[in-house]
Amino acid sequence: MGALLRDLRLRAEEKGRPFRQVVEEVLALGLARQSKSGARPRFTVKAHKMGMKPGFRGVSLNQLYDQIETERDVTHR
Repeated sequence: MGALLRDLRLRAEEKGRPFRQVVEEVLALGLARQSKSGARPRFTVKAHKMGMKPGFRGVSLNQLYDQIETERDVTHR
């Protein structure tokens, strides 16, 4: 962050303008450039078959987690 402030102050000094004005100009330019480039490309997730065993199809993840926890508790006693 320090380098950014230093660059902004240097730019203001070089142009002989108030620091605040330079900051506002730089922000406006950045926002304009961002809006011209359009929205960022959407991130999509591709689904892959997990190969669930037939006995687990239609079972919620909470039910599977409970089953695993129960089996773990039984085997660790």
